[in-house]
Amino acid sequence: MIIRNANILTEKVGLLHGDLKIENGRIAAIHSDLHADGEETFDARGCILIPGLVDIHNHGFFGTEFAAADEEFDKGTEELAKRGITTVVPTLRCLPKERLLAAIRNVKKEMVRRPAGAKLGGINMEGPFISPNKTGSMLKENLSEPSRADLEGYLAECEGTLKSMTLAPELPGVVDFIEDILFAGANASIGHTCATFEEAKAAADAGANLVTHLYNAMSPFTHRAPGVVGEALLDERLSCELICDFIHNTPAAIALAIKNKGYDKIAMISDTGRISGLGDGEYVIEGKKRIVIGKTCKTENGTIAGSVCDLFYDFKNLVETGYPLAEVSHMASRNPARLIGLGHDRGTIEVGKAADLVLLSPSCDVAAVWVDGKRV
Repeated sequence: MIIRNANILTEKVGLLHGDLKIENGRIAAIHSDLHADGEETFDARGCILIPGLVDIHNHGFFGTEFAAADEEFDKGTEELAKRGITTVVPTLRCLPKERLLAAIRNVKKEMVRRPAGAKLGGINMEGPFISPNKTGSMLKENLSEPSRADLEGYLAECEGTLKSMTLAPELPGVVDFIEDILFAGANASIGHTCATFEEAKAAADAGANLVTHLYNAMSPFTHRAPGVVGEALLDERLSCELICDFIHNTPAAIALAIKNKGYDKIAMISDTGRISGLGDGEYVIEGKKRIVIGKTCKTENGTIAGSVCDLFYDFKNLVETGYPLAEVSHMASRNPARLIGLGHDRGTIEVGKAADLVLLSPSCDVAAVWVDGKRV
């Protein structure tokens, strides 16, 4: 198949007007004028072709719960793909140990089964070794005391599929877990934490390389106590997840993060959950009420409870704010793909990579999506 007359956002030369050829689910050629040779063609005139978005922190979508003990994910992954998200990393919130192990097994089962739509990129564990004072909307009773035996059990159950684990470095013994997490091939991410600047730096010194949803559920920056936010913004060793829905973080806070970290050290995330995409209403999660109004989801006491905005919504926010398209694509596709060890396969438009592609209309809406070369 050949996508013709597109403005193609290539990694090496930026926007290139021309054609892109797909063979066996991969990008076979990019050229100003490819010979069709009787192949199927798609006219993308007036549109921009970008790499599919990669969401590395997503708890579910459109009624699908990624932390379920036994559930097929097709409904959520299909809807995500329609919105330009071609890879998603199922993210597991804090749960009792046996439920968490069951959720890990279910994600592994789904990775083998391969649901329709967005591809599954591994597992993200948001805890369970986090601060009881920074749980966000997660239940305190589902947290675990730091336990090396439990850690080893989770790592063993993941069987190499773990891509990230969030830790509160001020908890006893947690910094010692970082080496094990890195050895398992995952990111050790600082988050849901009351750590001081010094404690966060000690975690980075031990190898922590990521910060979970920068600004949210962590000790803030002040001029005498810079906190986790200060360490995250200053330390070049740390990449940062960032929610860009303009609800979790204001445009100014996002601008501050981008100015300090640069476009290469930020991975845009959605942090959506099961009720995201279902519209306004009252829902129940873990026996607790969630209230969705517009683009905001809150608990009964007014705490923001994850996001209801998909990653493409956040992507469009930044493009419409004036950030360069190439750099926003890096933050929404290239950087997250690299962080989960899949940068060789996806995240940019290059010959040989998976044909995970999104066609943007002139108004920056999703006009078409391909996953592994197949039109969604």
